[in-house]
Amino acid sequence: MTLCNYRPDFAGKYARCLSCLLGLVVILLSAGCSGESGPTIVYPIPYPTDLRISGIVNLADVAVHQNLGGITPSLIDLTPFELSIQDQPGNTTSADADGRFVFEPISIRDQVVIICRHKTHANFVLEWMAANSQGLYSEVRAEITLRSTARSLIARCLRDRYGRRINPDSLDAQHLSTTVDAIAEVLEKHPEKLSQYQLDQVPEIKTAYTEMAAALHQGESGVYPNEMVLLFYMAGDNSLATQIADNIEDIAAAGLPSGTQILIQADFPIEGVKRMMLSDKKMIELAAVGHADSSSGAVLADFVAWGRRAFPARRYALFISSHSDAWKNAAALRQSLIVDNSSGNTGNPIEIAAWLEGACATFDGFARPLDLLVFDACSMGCIEIAWQFRKCAEFTVFSQAFVPAQGLPYGKIVSSLFASTPTSLTNQQLGDLVCSEYRARYIDAAVKAAATISLIRNAGFDTFMPKFNDYLTRLYAEIALYGIVMGNLRDSLEVVSEEGDKKYVVQAFERAEYRDLKSLLVKARNSMPLLADSTDHLLAVFNQIVVTSHASSWYFPEANGISITFPDKASYLSEYIGSSPSGYFFLDFCQTTLWDEIMTAINTQ
Repeated sequence: MTLCNYRPDFAGKYARCLSCLLGLVVILLSAGCSGESGPTIVYPIPYPTDLRISGIVNLADVAVHQNLGGITPSLIDLTPFELSIQDQPGNTTSADADGRFVFEPISIRDQVVIICRHKTHANFVLEWMAANSQGLYSEVRAEITLRSTARSLIARCLRDRYGRRINPDSLDAQHLSTTVDAIAEVLEKHPEKLSQYQLDQVPEIKTAYTEMAAALHQGESGVYPNEMVLLFYMAGDNSLATQIADNIEDIAAAGLPSGTQILIQADFPIEGVKRMMLSDKKMIELAAVGHADSSSGAVLADFVAWGRRAFPARRYALFISSHSDAWKNAAALRQSLIVDNSSGNTGNPIEIAAWLEGACATFDGFARPLDLLVFDACSMGCIEIAWQFRKCAEFTVFSQAFVPAQGLPYGKIVSSLFASTPTSLTNQQLGDLVCSEYRARYIDAAVKAAATISLIRNAGFDTFMPKFNDYLTRLYAEIALYGIVMGNLRDSLEVVSEEGDKKYVVQAFERAEYRDLKSLLVKARNSMPLLADSTDHLLAVFNQIVVTSHASSWYFPEANGISITFPDKASYLSEYIGSSPSGYFFLDFCQTTLWDEIMTAINTQ
């Protein structure tokens, strides 16, 4: 494993301890999520063990209720407490009769959270947190108390909700009193609340620490360690392994933009899964786990949740690179979102979206979506996918067409960020930057490719979907009249080339079942006069969701940024509602709209 090559200038006996790692790097040298989202992935690699934590559990200042193990005021049996370190699976210990504990040595890091859980009353959970941008190393003494728990909850909430890091020890009585009082109230008088909630989820306690974290954020307390973190999830355990390896080299060669951190989780057929971080134009391997199923939403969610905890930042962008075929989930190439050959599995977009949404929630349940989600994968640019992932990010970038095997021009994207000031870019401008570099690589190049790229504003669905549902409701009411019209329009051809390629009246892509949504609406309008007003109202707000769209005019002259699934009759009857019904009908889009009922009516008339 490759570690940092430079040495921070620490004096005395600590110089040897820190020569291997920066404080900011080493928090990555352990596994992913420890229970906050997704399963834990253990990275069984020996790391430098230069942080030694010991301490005591001290509840002398609280009269724990006898239902929670309290014996008399200020006296409680402390041996049932089991302690673990967040993001350090397997390193657990127990308190002795006096509350003392010792952990096995761990790697240097810039933050650490100790979870202290009662073995009998599992929701009785105390905490302790330390954070130091210069690194935590050598001997660290932890005293776990009500106040340490309040400090940890407030500091973690500030970090996870707002991306700010603060030293928990800087929080004094004025910051802690409300949270401490709320914790004491539960432990002393209302132990029954722990039968329903974990201590940090008791409503009164949650209100106390979240309000204080919000006040600290508004007062600009703490710091943003990073302006932006770019997370690259590169699932290359398939035929894209070579291209993904090349893309990682391009990212490294571009360098690290100011105020930005780059984290990569890559999967390859032979090496398996690796986590890496960019430093000084070099990829530092942080962990390797062998083969894991990268098509699993849980594995993706673990990477995202871990990255957000380990690298607090003002903003996050996630790039997902692999094979895909929009919403489909099957074994064949291009028949899913993410193909993982070693496991033999393919990703299910419904599951992946659910896990990703969970990873975007903080431990207290606060939803903090990604600022940008980028799909470097084929045919993802459809309304079904956009709607399924709408809660995962403010903006989404994807392609209606196939994506060339080389994928996004990652080096150019990072170089453009390097040349700009990330703090000056809005999330929309960041998405536009990705689209512009893709356009330059494939659409405006001397040798042009059949390509599309678009940027979606997910908040725009709040305006778009009510009008779209109104349109579909009116269409379904007139399906006996207009079902045949829609079917004929779908099947109408403008031309068939000598090679047999078909050009449809309604813009189609490499897979003809995906049709440009705006092209369909415009072409259908004049043939369905009863829906003219609904169509016009819908088209008027189309730019609320599609804010940027680029397409190869020769190949896709009427591509407008987002597609809809509209298969021909034979495909629908055999692949959608045949002996093995398609997963299409389980998508949120089908649960929210009448489109699947309309397709069924059109294809069964």
